[in-house]
Formats: sequence, structure tokens, C-alpha cells
Amino acid sequence: MALAGGVGAWTRPPAPAESRPALALDGASLFEAKGCATCHTGPHTASVAGGFPSLADAGLWAGERRPPMSAADYLGESIREPWAFRSPEFGAAQGPVTAMPALGLTEAEIDAVVAYLLRS
Repeated sequence: MALAGGVGAWTRPPAPAESRPALALDGASLFEAKGCATCHTGPHTASVAGGFPSLADAGLWAGERRPPMSAADYLGESIREPWAFRSPEFGAAQGPVTAMPALGLTEAEIDAVVAYLLRS
């Protein structure tokens, strides 16, 4: 971590461009290992449960879901705070408040999953 903005303000330095493909590969493993693939179809997986939004082509729509949020910001928020916005892909009786489990992902793991979803 690097100190930025004065005393007590910490920020994580951005990942170098050359490490981003590695993040996507880690994200693919995390997507399966942390249980995302159980409910969500991903770029290289089919969900076990039905009725949950597909994330297979997230790069095509995620940037338009909550303007002015970027695709990465929207996907990250959806993992961190699934109750913050209800996807229009959910049916009337379900939604992330009742269906999305707390996955306990670190910020680095969230970044890796988001990079995987956007790269694929």
C-alpha cells in the first residue's frame, strides 16, 4: 500500500498493466472456488442453479447498468454490496438481498474476479 493524500490516507496502488491478465486468470479460479459459478453462468462456466443473472458477457452490459459507473465499478459494487442495486435480470420474487451470500472476498480477490469478467 502507498501513502497518498496526507497523513492517514492510504490507497492501493493500481496494478501494472502487465499483471492484469494474471488477475483475470486468478479471477477465473476464484469465480469457481468462491461459489460464484454455483449461481451465475460465467465466461467459461454454466451455473448449477437457475434464475440468477448470467455474467458471461458482463463486459457488454455492465458499463451501462448504472450510469455513470464504469463496468468495473458496477461489478465490484455488485460483489461488495449486492443489495445496492437490484439487477433487472432478477425475477420479481428474488433478488440479491435474499439470494447473494457473503463471499468474504478480499479487495484483491474482487479486483481479480472483476478483471476476469471484463476480460472474457
